Amino acid sequence: MRRKIAWILAAAVAATVMAAGPARAEGIKVAVIDVNKVLNESEAGKVARKKMEGRYEELKKKIESANEEARKMKEDLDKQKILLGKEKLAAKEEALKAKVGELRELTKEAEKEMQNRQGELTRDVLKIIEVQVEKIVQEEKIDLVLERGGGVVHFNPSLDITDKVLALVNKEMPVGK
Repeated sequence: MRRKIAWILAAAVAATVMAAGPARAEGIKVAVIDVNKVLNESEAGKVARKKMEGRYEELKKKIESANEEARKMKEDLDKQKILLGKEKLAAKEEALKAKVGELRELTKEAEKEMQNRQGELTRDVLKIIEVQVEKIVQEEKIDLVLERGGGVVHFNPSLDITDKVLALVNKEMPVGK
């Protein structure tokens, strides 16, 4: 999704620059940003990751507990198989089957929740990044910002605004917020 946004922004800026004519294209100012670095190293990104990890641990414990219950049910069933009659055996097997289904559903829901949560938290941090990129674009009169790794094969390191954006994002979201 980030790449799609970056490409749309790049295309829009490129179209604007091209519309301005050939004389304007000669003096075009380009910058490069490593969005992943800002996501991973910024305080906002670290806070988002911590939230994700906390919820992941909660869900993991819940799934492990359900898994342990299912394992115990299976062990009990295996131990009692010979002693149980057909009806009681069938009922216990059905209960085990239901528990395994419940475990699968719980796992599926947890995965979906984590994906949604990651998307939300990433979007929130990307909004902060976008605002800070816009500030730098305005201040430095940059015409085009490319995402590092998004099709950029080579660039002069002096074009990289990643550290500037990272500093602004950290300033926007100081530690402890």
